Amino acid sequence: MTTIETATYRTEHWRADIQVAELESGKFQGMVLLLHEGRPISEQAVHRTGDVSDTQEGALVEAKVLANRMLGELW
Repeated sequence: MTTIETATYRTEHWRADIQVAELESGKFQGMVLLLHEGRPISEQAVHRTGDVSDTQEGALVEAKVLANRMLGELW
């Protein structure tokens, strides 16, 4: 699996790093690495989108939606 970091979103206390992973099947899946600022990196949580996509762009869109929803819930 290959991952490509694509974007970072921030709120006052949270950071969401968006990545796209290329799966062995050749499909792509979005991931959000969620971290509370000021806490150790070891407390980072990885969340994967529910769907996989045929394109990197499709997986990126899904990851952005997931990140925005998660940060909105934490805000």
